[in-house]
Amino acid sequence: MKPSVSITGEQEAHKVAAIFETETDAKGVARVLSQETSLDHEQVIVVSPQDQHPGEELEPENQGIWQTLVRSHLWLGIGGAVAGFIVFLILSAIGVGFIAQNGVVAAAVLAALGLILGLLLAGGVTLRPDHTPYVAKAQSALKEGKYVLTVHASSSEQLKEATTVLKNRNVRLVRTI
Repeated sequence: MKPSVSITGEQEAHKVAAIFETETDAKGVARVLSQETSLDHEQVIVVSPQDQHPGEELEPENQGIWQTLVRSHLWLGIGGAVAGFIVFLILSAIGVGFIAQNGVVAAAVLAALGLILGLLLAGGVTLRPDHTPYVAKAQSALKEGKYVLTVHASSSEQLKEATTVLKNRNVRLVRTI
């Protein structure tokens, strides 16, 4: 899906982290990932416990998160309002008494309800609950003095390639959806 039509604003929305005991192991696997997959060198990052700002390396797309916030609220809000209006049309066609007798009010209420539900869903999309385990486990490993190899894949195919390589090395993984 192109970023211009995507509901999220992130270029690399798929992430996976692998936890290593030593920096040498992490950097060795990072080299393998860059050589054996379609991932660019910039998409594979080794985060060490000494890094000052590990959050920026785990979630580097601050601008993308803001774009996700705007896009998701805009599109899901509009979609929810349209869905609410469609529900009004269906109920009106069926002949539901309240809807038929109070057409304008019912249309406004159902469209507003759809808008609110769309905006609530957009909030869930913006929060990216699938990223919480990824960030929490990676930060926990860094606090324990371990090294974290992060992969920021731009497609689900790249994520699958990286996951396959990492699983073949029997490392602990945590990934986003």
